[in-house]
This record gives sequence, C-alpha cells and structure tokens, in this order.
Amino acid sequence: MDDEKFFRNIDESLENWLNKERLEPPNFGGEPGTSVPEVEPEDVRAVWEQGRDLPARYPGQQVATGGCVLESICKPNADIQAVAYRAGMPSLMTSFAAHQLEPWTKDGQLDDAIFRATAKARMEWMRVGIVRKGFPMDMGEFLRLCGGGKSEAIED
Repeated sequence: MDDEKFFRNIDESLENWLNKERLEPPNFGGEPGTSVPEVEPEDVRAVWEQGRDLPARYPGQQVATGGCVLESICKPNADIQAVAYRAGMPSLMTSFAAHQLEPWTKDGQLDDAIFRATAKARMEWMRVGIVRKGFPMDMGEFLRLCGGGKSEAIED
C-alpha cells in the first residue's frame, strides 16, 4: 500500500509540473519588460537577411535558423538572442508600419539607417502570449535614429 501511495504521489507531482510547464510560455532573451541590449547594426542586417533569404532557398517548407548559424554570421561575442530579437523588428515594421519606413526603403530593400536604428533604439523584451499595443520600442526614437542620414554607411 505504501508503494502504491508513493507512485500515485509521483504521478500527481509529475502531472502538476508538466501542466505548469505547458501554461508558462518560454522566455526568449531577457526578462519581459526589461531592456534588450544594443547590438551591432551589421549583425542585425546579417540575421535579418538570413531570415529573409532562407524561405526562398526552401520554398514551401517550414525552416528555421539555429543559434550556431547565427553565431557564424555575426561578429564574435555577439549577443545572439538580442541580435535575433532586434533583427525581427524590421520585418514587423514592414508588415505593420511600412508607411513610416518609406523614406528608408527602395524596391523592397532596407536602407542601412533602419539597421542602425534597430540595433540602437531602446527596446524591451516581450513575452509570448502577452498582448501589447505597438512595437516593443519607442517608434519616435527609432525614426529619429533613422533620420540621421540615409546615405551614411552602417560602419559609421
């Protein structure tokens, strides 16, 4: 009887733990609401291009890029989670705020100013399943950072 009670308790504990794990969405990067570290604009561009080009190389397939691949296309010691998170913002903005980016886009190509601003603008981590209004960054600051000059190279 003691063994039966012991195993029933283990089963109950395991089920509770699994249910909790299913209810808690995973964090990506830092703690939701905290600042995303600034990164290098070149890394943002490289990861964004990788994400944009990958579906074209594998049409009709579900594809993803692993952290090791991202590490190989970024500068040494890059914060890969911060770079990947920030690199997703231009895609979100071109989907939901394309009109605001028009001065820095031409024929579907993004100007270096967008990647500089994306790498440096104040931004906060979001959590899966939490609804929010707007982007996780100050769009006014982002647009001011973009306005620093379209013709400047990323390396500046």
